[in-house]
Parts: sequence; structure tokens; C-alpha cells
Amino acid sequence: MKDFVDHINAYASLLKEAAVWQSSDEILAPVLGTETNNPAADDYIYEFYCYLCIIVDLKKNYSIQFIKGEGNFEYNFPRKAAKKKGKPRFHAFENDELVFQICAGTMIKCEFEREKNHPDISFQIPSAKEDPSEEDLIIIMDAKFTEAVNSKLSKSEFYKFGGITDVFNLRNSPIININFDKLKDMFANCLITNGRAYSDANNTKLSKRWAIKEVENFSPKKRMKIIG
Repeated sequence: MKDFVDHINAYASLLKEAAVWQSSDEILAPVLGTETNNPAADDYIYEFYCYLCIIVDLKKNYSIQFIKGEGNFEYNFPRKAAKKKGKPRFHAFENDELVFQICAGTMIKCEFEREKNHPDISFQIPSAKEDPSEEDLIIIMDAKFTEAVNSKLSKSEFYKFGGITDVFNLRNSPIININFDKLKDMFANCLITNGRAYSDANNTKLSKRWAIKEVENFSPKKRMKIIG
């Protein structure tokens, strides 16, 4: 995970609003050291790497503001799905106007109360509630880390994410435009992995049906490819 942690440190230095990250200890200490070989720790580091990559990319076209959390979560992002209230996040501004929120690990309510599928990254409308529902969503993203970088996302991972977009009514065009820079082709519901996509580039019918894209080879030393 060293490459991912190194990039997290580098990206942290670009986020002036969260200068405490320049040591990275505040955020990553609980999942480093003796836990480095813990799959759950690897998953979290990769999810956080993806999150910061997106935030740094958005800085090109937006004024990005870090919103501190509360208590133990003042600078610490949750390591599993958690309530949005009191957790840190980022806001994107254009001409001093809030245009969207970028949240990590936020629980999202939907009309199917038994479904507890919460995205790793959610883009939410500027007026999104502290207890957000599907009406607050613009797009969502999930990050899937694999040790076997040549392996494909599994059918179950792909179908589960497609089901989430369906449950959250995200199969139509996003309700707000998000202007990415180098990641401009990721303006979609994205399933991100450092490995390979589940779908074949020549057969994306199901991806289009669920309004999702797969982002493969998303890691420091590879060139990403987007399918869907």
C-alpha cells in the first residue's frame, strides 16, 4: 500500500484547508503499522486514495472547502458507512456559490428501508440534508481494491453496484453537472478498481442499462481505462 499512502500524503499537501493531513497521521494512523496487512485497512486506504484523487482533480475547476467534523471525527473520515452529521466532507464552490458536496462513507436513505447499501463516495446537491436520501444524490462511486491487480471485478460486485444505482434512482442523467478536469470521463456512477473491469469494452449494454461506468487500473503507476 506504500504507493497509495505516498500519494495520499502528496495530495494532502495540496489541500490547504486540511493542512493537518500533511503528516497523514490524523487520518491513517489507525490503519497503518500492525494493521497494514489487514484487508479492511487496505480497502480503506484505497477508498481514501480514490476520494482524494477526485478532490484534487476538482480543485482545477472549483474552489474546494474542507468541512470539519465533530469530536473524534473532526479530521477523521469514517472507516465504514456512517451517518453524515458530524463527519468531515468537502464542498465545491463556483463564483462563491456552493454547487455540490462530496462525501465519503455517508449513509443514504432510500424508499427500500431494508437495503443498506451505502456508496464509498457520494456527490450530493448543495442543499443536501445532514440525513441524506436518494433525492440528495447526483452520482455515486464505489472503490474496490484487489491484491491481484490482473484480476477482474467479480460479477457479484458489478451487479451489486448496478443494483445500488437502481435502488437510488440514479439511472437517469445526473441532476447537476460536475466539471472534472483530468477525470472528466468519470462524470458518472463509477465502480473504481486498481484491477480490471468486469465488463468487456465491446459489450457495455448492462453498464448502460444501470448508468454505471467501470474505472480499471486506477492506481499511481497505471493508466486508468474507463468502460461503460
